[in-house]
Amino acid sequence: MSCFSQTKNSDTSLPVSSGKLEKMPEALENRFALSAIPSHLRETATTYVLDPAKGYVLSHKGTNGISCIVVRSDWQWSDDSFRDDIFWAVCYDEEGSKTLLQDYIYAAELRARGMDAKQVHDEVTKKFGTPTYPNPSRAGVSYMLAPVMRGYTHGPTPATMNMPHYMFYAPNVKNKDIGGNSFGPYPFILSMSPGRDDYIILLVGETEKEKILVESKELLADLCSYRGYLCTTDETRKHTPVD
Repeated sequence: MSCFSQTKNSDTSLPVSSGKLEKMPEALENRFALSAIPSHLRETATTYVLDPAKGYVLSHKGTNGISCIVVRSDWQWSDDSFRDDIFWAVCYDEEGSKTLLQDYIYAAELRARGMDAKQVHDEVTKKFGTPTYPNPSRAGVSYMLAPVMRGYTHGPTPATMNMPHYMFYAPNVKNKDIGGNSFGPYPFILSMSPGRDDYIILLVGETEKEKILVESKELLADLCSYRGYLCTTDETRKHTPVD
């Protein structure tokens, strides 16, 4: 999932970030990554951290088949430059770890080699569905229950949002197939790379969202201290990918 980046509108008149990634403190990156899954899954999950000079490297080898990262490169947009202010935590189940997660691991490696967004997009997408790079073979789930995320919305630049949600693999499914209505309280489709990682999205309810924010108070404070644009405010609580 590209943090709902398929809804973005480009505006080349707006300033962009430097695009040069800095290494996140490993302990903080691990905590942020693991916050994407329910607490009972965290101890036995696998985590990767980003080395901007190499790509993702294994930080902790888990046993439950779930893998977690903090995404820093939204590679789906071939006509825009990479940024340094994208941060969203995601955890894939066992099937997604073998398939969809690999898109982001490969993209990070290519970015570390110096490729631009278009080059990375082309290299990643041309591998989809090949014998050595299969599409998911079954339904599954990836978790984005982290208390905060920063990525593209309907606007031209990233925004910070408090929007925990679940994503269920649904290749080639459209909103009309499930009665979806984008970015509402009921399931809807997020269309990503054709035929590979379309998702049914289900936002957590407001009560659950508030519980996540309360339980993540220390993590939110540390993320805010690390980067001001990751701070939670009244505005970030209201943000969705369409505003």
